Amino acid sequence: MYLIITCRPHPEASEVIVTGEFDGWAGLTHLPRKGSVFEGTVKVPWGQKIQYKYIVDGNWTTTDDQPTEYDHRGILNNIYTSPESP
Repeated sequence: MYLIITCRPHPEASEVIVTGEFDGWAGLTHLPRKGSVFEGTVKVPWGQKIQYKYIVDGNWTTTDDQPTEYDHRGILNNIYTSPESP
């Protein structure tokens, strides 16, 4: 299962990275700019919920247009739950 990640940061943002449980929070997925958004794809196993965040110009952040929840340390992250395998 693949999740298409779209981030609409401040128009002057120059770099957006998405990171989360899918990469061990290593910050490996740089999102290319596509017009006014940054967009990329990450692989998420079927039926799994992941937590993730964006790093916009070096600042860790969540986005308001996607669900969020707090992790076990009280840190707010975006979440995504992939569907069960067909």
